[in-house]
Amino acid sequence: MSQRKHLHNEEDGRSLWGIILAGGNSSPLSEYTWRLYDDDRPKQFCAFTGKRSMVQHTLDRAEAVIESDKILTVVSGKHLPLVREQLKNSIERSIVVQPYCRDTAPEIFLPLSRIHHQDPRSVTVIFPSGHFVLDEWRFAKHIRNAAEFAGKHPEKIVLLGVRPESDDRGFGLIEKGNAVADDSVNKLYHVRSFTETPEQENYEEYFWSTCIVIARTDTLMEQFRECLPDMYSAFAAYRMAAGKPEEWHAVNAAYDRMRPVNFSASVLERISSSLCVKDISDTGWSDWGEEHRIKEDALRYDLRLNASAAEIAEEKTDETYCLVDVKREMKK
Repeated sequence: MSQRKHLHNEEDGRSLWGIILAGGNSSPLSEYTWRLYDDDRPKQFCAFTGKRSMVQHTLDRAEAVIESDKILTVVSGKHLPLVREQLKNSIERSIVVQPYCRDTAPEIFLPLSRIHHQDPRSVTVIFPSGHFVLDEWRFAKHIRNAAEFAGKHPEKIVLLGVRPESDDRGFGLIEKGNAVADDSVNKLYHVRSFTETPEQENYEEYFWSTCIVIARTDTLMEQFRECLPDMYSAFAAYRMAAGKPEEWHAVNAAYDRMRPVNFSASVLERISSSLCVKDISDTGWSDWGEEHRIKEDALRYDLRLNASAAEIAEEKTDETYCLVDVKREMKK
């Protein structure tokens, strides 16, 4: 078994934390995931190829660089049965339950507040749980390099980006600036602009946003305070109650006052001068948020996708999971 390298800067005592976003409810994949499982589970709890779900793969990638007790997975209360089934080996305190989904800003701020209370000078990595990564070793190396950079540059927030390969407009766009002088080997660039809902046709000077974010924990908290003061205030009681019996009541009270807020649109778009982008195009990264992307990647990498509940019934098999020929399906 290979030894995992967890990042910890002994010189200044700064450690690395991870947040896995698994609290979303709906997506363009809803029809596809219903065909697979014959229920309304969200994509992060689905296994599209093999036997492990998207959130399980995401946790594995996070644990390749971060100690398991420093990874917080955010889920919604309605999905707790799936969480207990799929994340049963996780430490109980590492599961952060939000009462219901209010988009990505509160989903990030809830666990971030807990990390800041415990370890304010740490570096935090934010992992969405709907991604496919072909080369996980190379991906882990990018995370380590970005975390080291963020720890040394508290004024910067690092986004991971990939070069566009099509005109798919389902991604935020990061406009690439000049290379960062002291990190040219790692393909790290300043950011001219960030757009969550792009309209331009020419992608030559842009990266697709992976929505993976790496920054100092205190830097992220400060950006929330400046960009989303109402949310920051709404969570004040929660921050005071963190780790205490009244914590859950404080979370519910905060979410009751909360409107849905998207982190990329409400924070990242407003602070482009504080952003850097790291090119991870060499990892085979993809966002499996739409059916066509899953099937295109299956063709590209010769993956075999899991069959739907109807296909399994049609085959009259007793197996709990089986595979479908993607090349045959794409020709239909």
